[in-house]
Amino acid sequence: MPKLEEKEVEQQAANQEPPPPRRVMLLVMLCMFQGYASMVGPLQSAYKHELGITHGTDAAHAFTQAAVGVHYGKLVARLGHNVFFACLSPWTRVIIAMCFMLIGVLIPPVLVFSAGWHWVGTVFIAYMLSGLGLGIFEVTFLSVITPLGKATKSWAIIGCPAGFATINILGLTLSSFGLPIVSLYWYIAACLPMGLAIFLMYAPRGQTELKTANFGVSLRQASQWMPGMVPFFAAQFLSHFAMENWPAIFYMFHPPMVPLFNPKSDEHLMKWGQFFAITYIFIFLGDSISRRIAIYLSTPSLKKRLLYLGMAMVLIALGLYLESLAIAIIIPLAIFMIFWGNGTIYGLTANHVDKQVPSEHNLASYSCWCFIGDLGAILGGILVENTHDLFCRGHEGPFEC
Repeated sequence: MPKLEEKEVEQQAANQEPPPPRRVMLLVMLCMFQGYASMVGPLQSAYKHELGITHGTDAAHAFTQAAVGVHYGKLVARLGHNVFFACLSPWTRVIIAMCFMLIGVLIPPVLVFSAGWHWVGTVFIAYMLSGLGLGIFEVTFLSVITPLGKATKSWAIIGCPAGFATINILGLTLSSFGLPIVSLYWYIAACLPMGLAIFLMYAPRGQTELKTANFGVSLRQASQWMPGMVPFFAAQFLSHFAMENWPAIFYMFHPPMVPLFNPKSDEHLMKWGQFFAITYIFIFLGDSISRRIAIYLSTPSLKKRLLYLGMAMVLIALGLYLESLAIAIIIPLAIFMIFWGNGTIYGLTANHVDKQVPSEHNLASYSCWCFIGDLGAILGGILVENTHDLFCRGHEGPFEC
């Protein structure tokens, strides 16, 4: 009888109308990932420049290692929030996470750009705090909004690439017309309280909040959910390695121009800011479109899930190879492939967790998945300089390498 009752409950749930999407949740994710965008790409480069650091020096090496602090912060927080904030609900942890991000984002504009404090340690402190915030936020936020349905989650996860797009496309374009880079930091800091307010107003709480098991309980019952997550762990590791190794390409081309066809040539040039603005458009398109498609893909069997994941991983590997050719004109295509693979992996995982993982282990599965991804991100971040040197071998020119 209990099994029959369970089937009846599942059938009733399947027959229920899905809740309408709360698209506003996209803005909460966008605000947090704008903060993440401040730690990579053009704002990281501007931070480095404001500190007076040049490539190839001991200070540059120290900066690179300090910048990896964001990944150390994420790594600690992915599982650590289950220990240090075990007495708090996921809903409350989201609030704490957004406060961490706000403090981290404020350090560069307040201490470095405004106060002129040129200590490389600010990089580690700012990035570590922001990483802790992001590490707590991503897993708890996805778990909190699960009761709002697949449609809401499909919109919310687009906030990740959208956050990067507002800073790395719109922000980079505005800065090329003279907008001070520090203004982007102030904009991000101003958005975070607004994102928090939206979360407080619309996120499920109380009786509508998802009830999750204690992390230790979920680990003891790992046989119920972890084996099916292993392929997603592997895919997440590769995608995060590729994404966080991306600054190697960013540092490969030196302002003010980018040679489009021949690294050693000073002809067929494009302005550095315009080139990377276009590149970030490809990043946004690849990451956002693929997430919307992937979360709606049916995954009835492990064989199909492995096929989709395999295709995404092949795209990422091929994108990395195209990057290694150091030809600027194909970089947007290469990065599009990498981020299409990443978005596919993200959407497929959200789909898999909602359909295949017992709801009480929802938070634990997201935490472990993101933790594995952060291991890949740390490796990618640490190897940025090595990748830069490897890709630049034989491609030195007046504006490249």
